[in-house]
Amino acid sequence: MALNEKELLRYKHSIAVPGLGLSMQEKIKNTRILVIGCGGLGATVLQYLSAAGVGVIGIADYGVLNEEDLSRTPLFQIQDIRKHKAKMASSRMWAFNPFTKHYPFLIQVKPENVQQVIREFDLVIDCSQNEPTHLVVNDGCILGGKPFVMAEVHNWTAWWAGFNIPQANGDFSASYRCVRKEVDEYRNFDAGALPFTHGAAATHIVNSVMRYLLEVPGLANLHSFDFLHQQYKTTETRADAGVVAETKERGLLTADEYGMTIEPDVED
Repeated sequence: MALNEKELLRYKHSIAVPGLGLSMQEKIKNTRILVIGCGGLGATVLQYLSAAGVGVIGIADYGVLNEEDLSRTPLFQIQDIRKHKAKMASSRMWAFNPFTKHYPFLIQVKPENVQQVIREFDLVIDCSQNEPTHLVVNDGCILGGKPFVMAEVHNWTAWWAGFNIPQANGDFSASYRCVRKEVDEYRNFDAGALPFTHGAAATHIVNSVMRYLLEVPGLANLHSFDFLHQQYKTTETRADAGVVAETKERGLLTADEYGMTIEPDVED
């Protein structure tokens, strides 16, 4: 789908960037991305995906906004408290960029629905920062042949990585299950959450995703940033063929096997 006249005006500065141009901006428009989780990390990822002109953005989050969420989710306002985050995010971003379609899914991504939810998207970005959800998304994307990105932020430290990314030799990059030990060193679930590290990490993630869409290699690695000491690190990841084969053979597990707590369906 080509850009219309108003989109050409809106994205003219991006189109002018060397190596981007009209064809790449049109490719971005024709991309469909699902973001899982609309908290401090996901909300900012959504904003910059929309700003970049991604044509279709899915927003999967079953939760409502709490007052303690506001410090790290500047997408929302105080009158949004106790409203569904996915629904309010969709509304805010439509007002910001009506040329992008924003679809809220007021659901918990779980074994029973993950394959259906991801089916129509080209890329999945898991910002849930929840280990059982990571595993469900990993298994669903491996079974569905979808590339996906996962990310977390813990106080001053962020990590993100692309998984199941097609490679030039016909293989695929590592799955999340292949690198769980590597990402553990960046985690501290009890260390609180800083608003600005979430926002800064989100821009890094969107930059990595945009580079991937522009066919620049590098997403299929483990990236980390220590914002306190301004230290960036990239670690090459390798697919474990045995782990991937086992995932495909076993298929999706039950919620209990993932250690996932199933939340009640929300009312719209």
